[in-house]
Amino acid sequence: MGNLVQKTLIEYDEFNPVKNLWRNVLVVAIEDAIKLKNRTIEFKEFHKDKTYYEIEYVTKPNRDFDGVCYLANLDGNIVRKKINKMMKDMEDNYGKDSMPKMPWKRLYKSQGFNRESDGNYTPMPSM
Repeated sequence: MGNLVQKTLIEYDEFNPVKNLWRNVLVVAIEDAIKLKNRTIEFKEFHKDKTYYEIEYVTKPNRDFDGVCYLANLDGNIVRKKINKMMKDMEDNYGKDSMPKMPWKRLYKSQGFNRESDGNYTPMPSM
């Protein structure tokens, strides 16, 4: 019987639980930074003079982050560059797609909301 090697979804990539562990560590760190960045963007006045280690950990060069990326078999500079781009996009696009095109336009008249019946209206039975 031949050597059975577990494979991941990528055919040439062998299953490596240690690498997967460190990739999950990166995922959690990035998720925490994204959630915090979203809050700092949403409440700018409250967060304007504060710095957060969670965001700096994934956006600024540091040996710890590079070490985790190395253990995850990823290039820390590329990962950091993509995270910084995503954070910049979050700042640039905050609130643009959630607001009506005209400020005085009512929500029920905006795209995606329609008060007209589609003909499938079923009244609620009286109790």
